[in-house]
This record gives sequence, structure tokens and C-alpha cells, in this order.
Amino acid sequence: MAQLISSSAAVAAAATTAGALYLDGKYNISRDIQQLLSDRRWRKRMQNRIDELGEHVHSYRMYQLAKQDVEALWFEGRGWTYAEALNNADSLAEVLYHQGIRCGDFVAVFMTNSPEFVFTLLALAKIGAIPALLNVALRNETLLHCMNIANTTKIIATADLVEHLDAIVAGKEDTVTLFQLNIGSFAGTTKQANINITDQTLGSVATNDVPIAVKNITDIAALIYTSGTSGKPKAVSIKTILFVITSTPLCKDIDKSPGDIRIYSCLPLFHGTCIFTAFMYGVGSSGTFCLARKFSASGFSAALKASRADRMLYVGELCRYLLKAPPSPHDRTHNCRIASGNGLQGDIWQAFQKRFNIDEIREFYRSTEGIAKFDNFAGGPAAAGKCGFAGPIYRFFNDVTYLVRFDPVTQGPWRDPGTGFCVPARLGEPGEAIGRVASMATYHDYLGNPEANEKKLIRDVFKKGDVFQRSGDLLLHSKDGWIKFVERAGDSYRWKGENVSAGEVKDHITKSTEVQDCEVYGTILDRYDGQAGAAAVILHNPALQEQFMSGLYEKLRTQGLTEYQVPRLVRFIPAMSVNATFKNLKTELKTLTWDPLKQRPGEGLWVLNGSKYVRLDENGWRDVQSGQARL
Repeated sequence: MAQLISSSAAVAAAATTAGALYLDGKYNISRDIQQLLSDRRWRKRMQNRIDELGEHVHSYRMYQLAKQDVEALWFEGRGWTYAEALNNADSLAEVLYHQGIRCGDFVAVFMTNSPEFVFTLLALAKIGAIPALLNVALRNETLLHCMNIANTTKIIATADLVEHLDAIVAGKEDTVTLFQLNIGSFAGTTKQANINITDQTLGSVATNDVPIAVKNITDIAALIYTSGTSGKPKAVSIKTILFVITSTPLCKDIDKSPGDIRIYSCLPLFHGTCIFTAFMYGVGSSGTFCLARKFSASGFSAALKASRADRMLYVGELCRYLLKAPPSPHDRTHNCRIASGNGLQGDIWQAFQKRFNIDEIREFYRSTEGIAKFDNFAGGPAAAGKCGFAGPIYRFFNDVTYLVRFDPVTQGPWRDPGTGFCVPARLGEPGEAIGRVASMATYHDYLGNPEANEKKLIRDVFKKGDVFQRSGDLLLHSKDGWIKFVERAGDSYRWKGENVSAGEVKDHITKSTEVQDCEVYGTILDRYDGQAGAAAVILHNPALQEQFMSGLYEKLRTQGLTEYQVPRLVRFIPAMSVNATFKNLKTELKTLTWDPLKQRPGEGLWVLNGSKYVRLDENGWRDVQSGQARL
């Protein structure tokens, strides 16, 4: 009898175990629990980090707390320990302070990736001044617009970019101060500024009297510019809390010793991915920030190997460029085993890992100012092309990031007519990602733009009084728990790793007197990441297509559009369809094919070939379809 009971118990235990394994296999319960526990431990470490920083919550203090004899920065074969980096920052802070820069001042930073850029960030952090991180591709009126947002009269630029500021400074020499910084990274530059700072200048500084700024988690740490959902670039007020968040090591890295983590980035330092995922994340574990001057597909593997980095940053488009580059003997002989970033597409995910010997992909979904976020650190074939994972247990406990049903007519979250509240998107249904605003004090708002701030927020979402931030992104949560990006919603789209404002591009095109009407939107092309910019144009005189297109690229670039903002495709149309409120129907335009054999009467199709537009013919369309066109 005892043996029978024992056997029955064993069978029951085995059945229970089998049942548990089945449920875990189906719903990934263990993965959810592990993620929830990791999140909890991480939040505790972040709070400890805040306590450790005290009243000096900024990057300069973080550098002070790091292991001083460890290499903090690597650039083109040169290295600086944390102590050496701080010494350069101290000297630069003295120069800037004695030139009138004070705590709370906004300072325009127009700099190429370099040690000069890093030391500038640290020096301004010590003073307590706020860097307005300008995209180095900006020119003329768009560049001036970004400076005006910050209301700054002081610009720090690397020597290679000073010439592009002539139009900004001209006639304002008495009110605008231009600092040129060159401590050895920019040979052969002769253009002068109001104040030229060299390595000799810093070496001659004998004092270190600038007090370390007092900052708390609600103060502004930096301005990072983004196009947002419409209009000209906006300045996101990045609070110092984000520097704390991004410098707190993940559970995967808490066992690392000082100097173990070396992060290679060829992404621009004015971009959130680089400043947070490399510059800030490295200092949190006394790691090394390996900075490249710029991206080079042909030289990437050699530079990665030279940096001795154990991890690299990417955006999806970068990985595709690397795969298209000729093989290099260094592709698999470097030390890099982790790639972190966003936008790596499923069709190249495993090919990228295999060619470059990358063991682990850390894909994440979030924007510079965004609250909604997902992470995909799982690995394995199922993870390819996904931006996150959340099973039923994680979804139950999560109260920050949601996908809500989207209304294509209003281009916003759909509300239940009966309750007036938003409704979570069903599994398998695309929904807009939104993030709960826990506190407006630490919210990363648009500086001086209350209208844009209000458009970004959505209130009374699930109950009266709650506040969420819209992402403008449609994501899909599948029944197996995986989350993938679908597309941008509304008036912006993503191309070359950047958000492009359709409204801003349209404004520049319609400045031409030849244009009667215009609409700009993103269009999906096979074999290209993101959405290529497309413009539908009506000319007052349709016979002037050739003349108009011959100067369009140069005109848009001269007006201040960056290279990635310039439309890749242009469609001339005889008339624009409108809705009941006389708004152009972009939804109809998005359904039209670019196949020249199927174009409608009265249309003309053009494609950007390098830096000039050419008519889109059958051969050109074949190149686009095969991914060979120079878009």
C-alpha cells in the first residue's frame, strides 16, 4: 500500500512538473518572472546611484565616482583615464567659466565626435551649464532655429565645423561668442573663431576654482533635438534623472569589474543612442567609451578591433550597410560579442551576427524623450526582428507601457464611445505605444513649446486623471509574447535611423513659387529599412517638371534640410484628393505604386540618385526593388 501511495505521489509530481513545463513553454512564465525580478533589483541599484550622487546629479560627478586609473575614453588609438579626462574637463571649465558661462546657461554644442566633444560635456556639467546638442548636418535657417529655441549666444564648435557657422555669427560678433575647440583631433584647420581653445590653452590653466554644480534629478541636463511628430526640430529637455537611469548597469553587467566594459560607437554623440547607451552606460561601471569620428562601412571592422571593445552600438540601417560592404579580414577577429541598439530587422539579424561573430543582440525600443519602452535581450532565432517581449505575467504587473487601439481616421488612440477611455490593443493587433507619466517634474518636455507638449500627452486614458505620453509608433504584440515595430503614425516617419518630420519637409518644398500644393509622407520599400521620404507635388505649370527637379535637391539642402530629410521619391500629380475638412488624403497617396508601368495619366515619377533627381524608369524601379538604388 505504501509503495502504491509512493508511486502515485511520484506520478502526480511528474504530472505537475510536466504541466508546469508545458505552461512555461506556452506562456514563458519563467522569463516574465525573471524580468520582473531583474527590474526590481535594477530599480534598487538606481536609487542607490541617486543617493551616491547626492546634490551633484550630473556626468562630471559620475566621472569622479568612477575608478580613476581605468581608461575612460578611447579615440583613434589614444586613451584617457578617468583622472585624465577630468583634468582636461577641469581646465576647459576654467576657460569657459572665465568667459562668462554660468550654471543654468544654455550653450550650443556643434561638434564632431571627438575627445573635444566629451570634455566639453564634462566641463559644462561641472559648471552646471546646459549643452544644446546640435545635429552637425544642420545648416542655415534650421540651425539658427535650433539655437533660437535655446536662446543662447554662446557656441562651442570643433575646428572642422566652424566654417558652417559663418552665416549664424555674421553681424553678431558683439553678442555671439564662438568657441573653437581643437586639442589635437583636427589637423589642418585654419578657420578662426572669437575664442580659440587648443591643448596649449588647456595646459596653461593653473587654477581649478570652478565650483561643482549642484543639480538634482529634476534639473535639465541637456537639450537633444528631435523632429517629433510635425513641424521644425524641437528641443527635448533631458532631465538629469535620465543620466542616472542610463548609467545604472543592467543585471547582465553587474558582475563586471572596472575596465571590463568597452563600448564602441560610431553614432554621433549628439544622438540619444550614443550619449545614453555608450557615454553614460560606460561610466556606470567604470568602463571605456570607445568613440569613432564617424561611420565607415569599409573601415568599421578594423576600427572595432583596434578599440578592443567588447560591445558596439548600432541602428538597423548601420547593420545593413555593414553587410553590404566587402568582407574584411577583421570581421570576426575583434573582441566584440555584444551589439546594442534599435531597428535591427529580422531579415538581416542572424546574418549580421554570423558575419561579425556577435554572440548577443540587445535590441531595445525607446525614443530620446520617450517613456514607452521595451527590451529584447532574449537571444535565439525567435528574437530576430523583435523589439521586446512581454508574456501574460509581465503584462499583468506592468503599469507603464501599453499598446492601445489606434484610430486611422483621427490618427490617434481610439476611445470607447461608451466609456470615453482608451482600449488596450488586442494581441495580434497593431496599437500605439504609450507610456505613463509618473511625474511632470522629471518629464522630458519640449523646451518653450507648450503646444507641442500638449499634443504629445494624452489624458484620461484608462481612468480620470491619468496622463500618458504618446510615442507616435504603432507596435504589434503577438500572442506568443513578442513585440515588433510596425510603422510610424501621423506626420512623421523614420529613415536612416532618424525621425523625419513630413511637415517640415513640406514647408521647405512649398517655399518654391512653382509649387501649387504638396504632400510629404513615408513609403515602405522592400530591402530598405524604415520608410523612404516621398513627396506628391502639384506645379502651377506642369510643363516645368524638368526645370523644377534639376534644382530641388540643392535648394532643399541650402534651405537647411539634412541629407536624410530630402525626399527619395517625387510624384507629380494633376490634383490632390481631400477629405471633408479639405485635408489632403495621404492615406490614398500611400497606396499608389511607384512602378512606372502602372503610373496614372498626368503623373511624373522621379527618384533621387545620389545628389540629383532622375526620372524613374523601368531600370530605375528594378534597382529600387532589388535594393541597389542609391537612395
